[in-house]
Amino acid sequence: MMEEYYKEIENEYKKIDLKWLNLHYKTSVGVVIFAFFVECVIGILMYYTDEISTTIPIYLVKFLIVPCVFNLFCIIINNQVLQSKLIKQESKIYITSLTYVLICFVLFTAHNTFTALYFIFALPILLTTIYGNYRLTTITAVSSMLALAVSELFTKWDVDKESIWGDGIRMGNFLISIFVLIAFSAVCMVVIHFEREKNVASMQKEMERYKLQKKLQIDELTGIYNRIGFRNAIRDMEEDDSDNTYIFVMIDIDNFKILNDTLGHVTGDHCLIKFGEILKNNGEGAIPFRYGGDEFGILFKNYILEDVVGVCKKIQRDFASIRIDKREGLPLTVSIGIAKYSNSMAPSALIINTDKALYESKIVKNTITIFKES
Repeated sequence: MMEEYYKEIENEYKKIDLKWLNLHYKTSVGVVIFAFFVECVIGILMYYTDEISTTIPIYLVKFLIVPCVFNLFCIIINNQVLQSKLIKQESKIYITSLTYVLICFVLFTAHNTFTALYFIFALPILLTTIYGNYRLTTITAVSSMLALAVSELFTKWDVDKESIWGDGIRMGNFLISIFVLIAFSAVCMVVIHFEREKNVASMQKEMERYKLQKKLQIDELTGIYNRIGFRNAIRDMEEDDSDNTYIFVMIDIDNFKILNDTLGHVTGDHCLIKFGEILKNNGEGAIPFRYGGDEFGILFKNYILEDVVGVCKKIQRDFASIRIDKREGLPLTVSIGIAKYSNSMAPSALIINTDKALYESKIVKNTITIFKES
């Protein structure tokens, strides 16, 4: 149960990561669209200020159409990856992060005459911190710095760009930007460290709360659910609006008071413990609980009636076969009542119907009775 609950928490974290992944992708789309409009505005300004050193068609192709088409292609590929059911979520996160780096590389290469664009590479790094993955952030940071270095040192898309090797100021800006990105990446790692510590502490608190909640639902003597656990199971059943079917079983140990009075409460408790073990070992997926005293119950989910009756018969056989010291003359038998649940039925009606069937069984003893509407 603890492992299942832990997996549930992990799945919730994955859902949050998935929401952020979709926002991560939309941010990439937003950057591409925003960059397109900025490029249009800058092109118009440069045209009216005679800053364009080439023909208008070449300018449009080189600084507007080619970068936008390439980035649009990246966005389309990224979208196909996100829609694919064959690719794991972790791989999608890596691909989306690195695609954003590639988009920044294209934008910077096309417009690296603007030194302010040095720090566009900080955005892909920043967006990975939410995932809390050191490896992802490190790979994205290294990729961003490599993309910046390749664009600045080895690529000359704009003929008006000053060579970094012959411009001391540009070389200084480049080195400063690399150091700033390194420092920024280090800060992101610190943020991830504390974010992960917070998540671990939160998960530990949640697990402790879950353990306490489960402890309150467990009968201390038999180790199966108590009446609190039973009420929670009935509540879940009532709130279930799917096609699941439920069958409720109530069980009463025959002659238990005589056993207690003649052999003592220690023997009686031992008998209850053994019976609790029998209930736990029968009915996979069913919920056993101690209703009170020597009365027990089982809530079966998606069982057919014949299978429930078969489980009940096995419970009778298993209980009759156990050995309790000094029980001579006291056969260990149980009486059982069974009733079906329907979505239109109140849970209290289900309990009443099952109790009626149990009452009929207790008259004869060691009998299984199925409730039937009169």
